[in-house]
Amino acid sequence: MAIRDRLAALFRPAGPTGARPPGAAPAVAPSPLDGLVIAERFHTDVPDLSVLHLDLSAQPLRDGVPLIVSLLRPGNGDVRQVFVKDWRRMDEPSRLTLPFPPFRHDAGELLHLFVHQRAEPPCMADLAAAGGSLGLDRRMPIRLPAAPPPPPVRATPPDAPDLRIVYGIDNFWCDRHGVFVQGWVHCNEHRVTRAAIIVGDARYDIPALSRRADLLNFYPDHDHVADAGFMAYLEARPGQPVELEVLTDAGRGRLRLDLPQAGVLTGPWTEGQVDKVNDFFLNLRGFVDVINERHLTVAEIGARVVGDASHGRRHYFPGARRFIGIDIHAAPGVDIVGDAHQLDALVGRGGIDAVFSFSVIEHLSHPWLLAAATNRALSMGGLVFHSAPQTYPMHEQPNDFWRFSDEGLKVLFGPETGFEVLAAGMVNKMEIYPEDRRGPFALMPVNPGYGNAYILARKVRDLPDGAVAWPAEAGHSHDRATLYPNRASAGGQDEAP
Repeated sequence: MAIRDRLAALFRPAGPTGARPPGAAPAVAPSPLDGLVIAERFHTDVPDLSVLHLDLSAQPLRDGVPLIVSLLRPGNGDVRQVFVKDWRRMDEPSRLTLPFPPFRHDAGELLHLFVHQRAEPPCMADLAAAGGSLGLDRRMPIRLPAAPPPPPVRATPPDAPDLRIVYGIDNFWCDRHGVFVQGWVHCNEHRVTRAAIIVGDARYDIPALSRRADLLNFYPDHDHVADAGFMAYLEARPGQPVELEVLTDAGRGRLRLDLPQAGVLTGPWTEGQVDKVNDFFLNLRGFVDVINERHLTVAEIGARVVGDASHGRRHYFPGARRFIGIDIHAAPGVDIVGDAHQLDALVGRGGIDAVFSFSVIEHLSHPWLLAAATNRALSMGGLVFHSAPQTYPMHEQPNDFWRFSDEGLKVLFGPETGFEVLAAGMVNKMEIYPEDRRGPFALMPVNPGYGNAYILARKVRDLPDGAVAWPAEAGHSHDRATLYPNRASAGGQDEAP
């Protein structure tokens, strides 16, 4: 179940909605339960919560009625309230991302959440009392997915009172050639007609402001805010102040941007990446242990040492019945010289119990033929472990053909080719800095790739002959495979995580 679906299932209707029968006299003071859609308490997975992701797709929301999201910290009465006048104008109306001034608390603290549909915000003091009557503190707390901090939002300093400029920074990065900034700018009642980014003596005039309909929820009285987005890469010496200049129907304004302290790169080996790399090695360890404990016959594709970053792995398997090193070129440690596309012909049908490779299958011109040949070469229940690049420089040319995601490997070694996927993933996060910094290319550094993808799979059925076919003759495939550089020392770039 998707995280949004799981989250929607956690939200329970809060009970009374406070709806009055037709013709009934209105109450003198509205109840804090009037229009109540959700009342919950939840764990905060991050300290100093400042943005909330809400999935309201399971709630019967009414068109034309504002949404009011209220947060209460029971320990000290600290409150935040977000009023969304026209939630239907959001890109995803039932899935809201709401920024607010940060709370000050440690991760794991419990907060109360109230969501209303009504014209006027409820009194927070009344909500605190209502939480007690609803029994919030007796409910099992839900857990909301951790959210990244919101983009910084700043207004012009007091010395520019004639033009109130508000802006937000969505993405920012810099390299030794220049600076990239993506965000939005708004001047309240005054329409922004032109904008420019200035770094030192360099200037970039933004050709046109882009659509940002989401801002209408925060500035509903200014329709022109829907066209307030900008994105710019400016070639300039990094480290200088970055300024934003706007031209409006009331004149020109300029201010210095308060950019994040860090650009794109996070610290090395963040906790999430450590977990992913640990998963890789745990699955590899399990693969190796099964072979040693059961005394299986195992084959390595690409057994030749091709550079300083690679090494033989025969010593991983002291308990194996037999270790078979396979490579397209003869070298120490290579037992069979041949084309891996013909793996079953090299070791015989059902001739091995396990096969593995590290940074090899991207060099095979037809990896789907390898998958079929692997099925024929393995005994029933035989194991496969492969690791291959997902984001990686070109190397060992001209035989550098492919890049793989974990989903791609699950297609190659999945049910269609007679395998059960036991584990798969991607490790070694990488940022991509393109030569062309225009348009979508400029966003590449904030959309990372991964150095390696891997898969652990088990053969569960025999693949019929001819189930996977390609018009490639064995001789031609072999000849092309031999174009892989034949060197046995420094210069290779292949390496496992």
